[in-house]
Amino acid sequence: MIKIFYSLILFFISLSVCGQSKSDKQESYLAFYNATNKWFSAWKLVSKEIYKIKKVRPVEFVFFDDKYVYSTSAVTVKNGSPVKGNNLMNLKFQWKKELHNDSLTLPDKSVVVINLMSFAAEIPAEGKSFFVMPLPSFWKQAGASSKELGLENLITGVFIHEFSHSQQMQNFGKKMTAFEKQTNYGVEFNDDIVQNIFAKDTAYLNYYKKETELFYAAIKNNTVERSVVNEGLLLMKQRQKEYFKGKYENLKEIDNFFLTMEGLGQYSMFLWLKHPKGGNIKREMAIEGVRRGRKWWSQEEGFALFLILDKLTVPKNWAKDMFGDKTESVTILIEKLNL
Repeated sequence: MIKIFYSLILFFISLSVCGQSKSDKQESYLAFYNATNKWFSAWKLVSKEIYKIKKVRPVEFVFFDDKYVYSTSAVTVKNGSPVKGNNLMNLKFQWKKELHNDSLTLPDKSVVVINLMSFAAEIPAEGKSFFVMPLPSFWKQAGASSKELGLENLITGVFIHEFSHSQQMQNFGKKMTAFEKQTNYGVEFNDDIVQNIFAKDTAYLNYYKKETELFYAAIKNNTVERSVVNEGLLLMKQRQKEYFKGKYENLKEIDNFFLTMEGLGQYSMFLWLKHPKGGNIKREMAIEGVRRGRKWWSQEEGFALFLILDKLTVPKNWAKDMFGDKTESVTILIEKLNL
């Protein structure tokens, strides 16, 4: 009788564990499906309704939580289980999932440890990009938050920002690769390269802060003060002339390049946040949410430049080039329009 009693206990414990495991799997899958459905819909809204771009360039996706990875890439998930996932506009995907055991093999065959990361990169020699991002539960566990936007809107905004880079690999991506091969300033080549070189230079920092303040002041009242824009552009040119010379001569083009690339990501995020069919957040609150922390120079100043461009012309007039095969500069576009 005692043996039967213990057997029953073990049986029910086994059922409980199996049920919990199945529930965890279902919860993870539903979180993946619902999150990607929202994120893909958000990009579709910005791309089709605002930028007037109807197609997405090829991209492989890698999404993960604390246990599982969901991917369209056979490199990332080799032997996983097929799952039903979302498609994105013209792109149709075959999704698979598997346990990641705390590391990911990315579509470019590099290996990374699981952490809070979101980025797009090129797959060499394949003519397409890949995109990596944690699912919402991972963000929540990491303590991510935004009092202006709320966590869900913040994460969707991050997706839009980073995914915009995946659509720039044929122009900005190629240019960035060329810059990286041509330069060596003793710091990592990325969108923060100017900041990493001059962060401790007080005079340079004053230049940067003043011109950025002028750019935001120019669009403070939801209009554009052209004279203030010109004042900011003049100060920018003075900064670049004074500091980008000698071994740093190439930094002028690199500075404008990253202001454009990062500014476009921030602006794309902003467009969804304020759209009635998107985040439906008031303009000023959306701006504050996008500027969260104001820590990264290229994002902070680049965003201001795109807010100015937004008041000078509609996005469809320049978006196809920004996401096409040309490398446009937001400062040059503003100078042409701000006459």
